[in-house]
Amino acid sequence: MWYNTEMEKLYPPYKAAEILGVSVLTLQRWDRSGKIRMVRTPTDRRRVPESEIKRLLGNSETPKTERVLAIYARVSSHEQKAKGELDRQVEFIAKQFDARLYEDIMVVAEVSSGLNDNRKGLVKLMKLAKESKITDIAITYKDRLTRFGFNYLKLYFESHEVKIHVINSQQNDKTMHEELAEDLLAIVTSFSGKLYGIRKKKKESFKRQVKEAIISAVNLPDED
Repeated sequence: MWYNTEMEKLYPPYKAAEILGVSVLTLQRWDRSGKIRMVRTPTDRRRVPESEIKRLLGNSETPKTERVLAIYARVSSHEQKAKGELDRQVEFIAKQFDARLYEDIMVVAEVSSGLNDNRKGLVKLMKLAKESKITDIAITYKDRLTRFGFNYLKLYFESHEVKIHVINSQQNDKTMHEELAEDLLAIVTSFSGKLYGIRKKKKESFKRQVKEAIISAVNLPDED
């Protein structure tokens, strides 16, 4: 069906998907099932009328019920959790989203290093995505999801039509330094173990030297 482009504003699929907070693949699926009405311009390009976007955002019978948001929060230590930093992450993220657009909003929070690639919370998110039980993931900043390899995880979630929302909140400098120091020490511990094997005395001496260097570099108090 051709459409008179002067009648109302039309959006390309990628822009409509961004406004609705879904993937382009989801938008195409809605088009095929009749949940959204796309039109064609005189140049035979698919477009989404503004009225359709408003209908989907404002109608209680919209595909809203197909969207489930997972708020993911992580801190590296129980001390950070005790200070309320985990709760603050969750509260901050929740304020950025309109709950009316989601059938459900779940929270996945954990205490673990960003270097741990076998975190229960992260594994849970991956399983939920694989089983199509979530459509969106929200985090304050990239390293909450992982310290390294964020793009690999992003590709994994996108392959299951799950969009990652990075709020880009500015991390507290002291917290960032502490976590980086802890992660660096974890790497050193792993490598020193391989380097010195079971020679515990030499391994502990090496760890102590590196820890002192890290603390000096990031200007942190030396606390055991």
